[in-house]
Amino acid sequence: MIYFVSEKIRHLGPVVLGFFCFLNPAVSAHSTMEEYRKHPFKRIPDRWVFGTVVSLMIGTYLFEFFVILPKIYGYDFTSWKKIAHIAAGTWILVNALASFWKFVNVDPGAGSHVLPSILLEGWRYCWKCEGNFPPRSYHCFQCDTCILVRDHHCVVGINCVGYKTRRYFMQMNFYMWFALFYANILNADFVWELYHNFSTQSLLTMFMPILAWIFGIAVGETFFMAVFTSFCVISFMYSTAVFFFHLKNTVKGRTTNEVMKKTGFMYNTGLVDNLKNAFGKNWKIAWLSPFIPSPLPGDGVSFKVKEMVQQSGKSL
Repeated sequence: MIYFVSEKIRHLGPVVLGFFCFLNPAVSAHSTMEEYRKHPFKRIPDRWVFGTVVSLMIGTYLFEFFVILPKIYGYDFTSWKKIAHIAAGTWILVNALASFWKFVNVDPGAGSHVLPSILLEGWRYCWKCEGNFPPRSYHCFQCDTCILVRDHHCVVGINCVGYKTRRYFMQMNFYMWFALFYANILNADFVWELYHNFSTQSLLTMFMPILAWIFGIAVGETFFMAVFTSFCVISFMYSTAVFFFHLKNTVKGRTTNEVMKKTGFMYNTGLVDNLKNAFGKNWKIAWLSPFIPSPLPGDGVSFKVKEMVQQSGKSL
């Protein structure tokens, strides 16, 4: 009897919500998410995170521009190599900042939809959103809504990696990773000079430069160089792990949640389709910059699966 009643309540939930949404259109997880994305910095911690990330990006660029490049090529602009480095660094910085901004501000895709009382196959009812949500959609308690094709909530980007934001998340990670890779190449001689003997003092300077400064191991210019070069080295190690983990998932058409639960294998419909689902129809060039328009091929609700693609190939 209890099971029968609970099932009736579960199926009536979307109908009741639909009635109230009809009376008051503002009662919608999707509209709430859209309003939040218009003002994503209402919470003070979000402002701090955003400001810190942007400051680190620009700070690293300025460090390479005003400290490292003059040590390598001098202070004038007669060297074409120096000019090429400045142009490349500026391109990387602009795209990294743009990708980060797009990821923060774009609605990842609210996954709650009001449907008739009978749930579709594979769909579930979210008691928090009071609506049905499709496969691969999960509730995010930070965003306070269900997210289409939810991967995870990115603390750095203060947004969910979902159907509409995966492209910008991957571009943000790529340009951050590439910027740190580039910076470490430019810093290589100075890193070697600081840490080549692999002593206790050099390890302390690399991983805890503030502590090295307190003990007088790294002072003056050495301390300044140690802080930035250590930041670049450690951040590069972390960004490498993050970027290639998500790149692997992207080319296989799966989310982090599916990888952790060892599910979602049916959504791997081939490299090209997987990249289109992530970067849009213009995926061949869209990965280069967030400024390139590239509409997504689907709706984030229904998906092609491996069996459908295989049957389509056989019919041809």
